[in-house]
Amino acid sequence: MDDAALLTRLRVELDHPNAARLANALVALIESGEIAPEHKLPPIRMVADALGMSPAAVGQSWKQLRAKGVIETKTRGGTTVLGPPRAQHPLRFAQLRDVVGRTRIDLGRPRPDARLLPDLGRALIEVVQLGEDLNRADPPPITPELRRAVERHWPFPADAVVAVHRGIDGIEQALVAMLEKGDAVAVEDPTVPRVLDILDRIGARVIPIGWQEDGPDLRELTRAFHAGAKVFLLQPNGHSPTGLSVSEAWIDEAAELVRRAGARVVEFDNFALLHPARRTLGRRAPEATVLVAGYSHSHGLDIQVAVVGGPRAVIGRIEQQIAYSHRWVSRVMQDALAALLHSPEASAIVRDASGQYQRRHAQARAWLMARGFAMPGATSAPSLWIPVVDDEAVVRRLAARGIGVLPGSVFEQRRGARRHIHVNAGLPMEELQGELEQIVEVAEAVAEEALAQRRERYRAGRYDADAQFSDPGEWSGYMI
Repeated sequence: MDDAALLTRLRVELDHPNAARLANALVALIESGEIAPEHKLPPIRMVADALGMSPAAVGQSWKQLRAKGVIETKTRGGTTVLGPPRAQHPLRFAQLRDVVGRTRIDLGRPRPDARLLPDLGRALIEVVQLGEDLNRADPPPITPELRRAVERHWPFPADAVVAVHRGIDGIEQALVAMLEKGDAVAVEDPTVPRVLDILDRIGARVIPIGWQEDGPDLRELTRAFHAGAKVFLLQPNGHSPTGLSVSEAWIDEAAELVRRAGARVVEFDNFALLHPARRTLGRRAPEATVLVAGYSHSHGLDIQVAVVGGPRAVIGRIEQQIAYSHRWVSRVMQDALAALLHSPEASAIVRDASGQYQRRHAQARAWLMARGFAMPGATSAPSLWIPVVDDEAVVRRLAARGIGVLPGSVFEQRRGARRHIHVNAGLPMEELQGELEQIVEVAEAVAEEALAQRRERYRAGRYDADAQFSDPGEWSGYMI
C-alpha cells in the first residue's frame, strides 16, 4: 500500500479524525496485514494535510504507536512499521542492550571498575560462618544488621527502610506503591531509560521536567503539580545521563514547592556512597521523600541489594508487595552488604574509589572540552553527556568500530535542538583515551557531513525554515 492509497483509505475510514482514532485505524491495518512490517509511513505533515489534522495531533498518534511497539522513528530515517502491537516489554532497555550487545567494548552503560570494589568474597564468608539461622522461610523485609549499617549513612531521618533488588527494583516498587494507571508523575528529562519503561508499564501519565545547571526546572515542576502530579521522580546527585547534581538553593526551593503541592518525591541515587556531598530533599521534607539508595557501583554488581527509605505508609506498601510476590532479598546478600558497610577497610576502599572516579571524570571532561565540546559541569557520577549533531548516526558508526555508546534519544522524553551521546567515564584516562579519540573523530565527521549538506541546501535555494538550526554558524558546542 503506497502513501496515496493509505491516505485515501484513512480519509474514508476517519470521518472526524483525532489522535486516538488515527492510531487505532493504523493498528487495525497493521494487524490485518494490509500494512506490512518495514513499511515506511508518510511524513507527519503529509498525513496532517491529507486528513485535515494538525501536525501535533498526528505526532501524538505516532507517539501512541511507538509506545505500543508498532512503529519506530529514526532521525533522517523516517517512521517505519515494526508490526502488530506486542505484549508490553521494556522497549528502551531492549534498545540499550541492542546498541551495546554487539560491540567489543561497552562504554554506554555506567558500570563500576571492578578494581575499585571492596572484597565481596570475604564478606560472604564472614556472613555464612557467623549466620546462626540461615534458610529461614520468612525473612525480614530488611535484616537487623543491614538496617543498623544503613542508618549510619542515611542522609535524613526515615520512618522505615526496606531491602530491594538493586536500585531500579526499588524505583519500580516505590512507583507501584504510589501510582495507579493514569496518574500524573513529574519526571526529570532526560532520565534513566528503564525508569521510563517502568512508567509505561504502570500506565502513568509522564510530565517531563527539563534539567538546568542547578537542577530540574522549577517553573516546569510548578506547572506539573498544578496539572495534578503528586509524585516527582529525580536524581539529585550525579544525575544520569548529564552527571549534574542539584544545588542547595535548588533543594530549598523545590522542597517548598513539594510541601505546598502536598506531593511526594522519589529520589534515585545509584551512586549513594560515591558522592563527596549527598544532597537530598529529605533534609528539608523528610515526610515527603522516598530515597532509593543503590550500592552496586560502590560495593559491586553482585551485591544485588538496594535500600528504600521514607514515610512508613509507602514503605509498608512496598513490604506488602514484596511479601505477596515473594521478591524478598536474600538474607545472605543483605548481611554481606552490611558487613561491607561496617568494615573500616571496605569503607576506605569506597572512599578511594570516589576520589578516583571524580579525577577520571574530570580528566575526560577536560580532554573533551579542550577539543571543542560544550560539556556539562563536573560530577561525582561517571556520566559524560557529549553533544553531537546526530546521536543515532554517531552511535551507528561507533558500533561499526566495536565501540558501544548510547544515543541521547533513549534518555529523553522531548527531543531538544541539541543531540547527545552517553559515555561511561569510569575507566582511567589512559585506558579510555583511545576510544575517546575515535568518538571525537566520528562526531567530527558526522558534523562536517551534516554541515556540508546544509550548505548545499543554501546554494540550491532549498533551505528549510523549519530546520533545527537557522544558520550553519549556530553549530557551536560540537566538534566541527
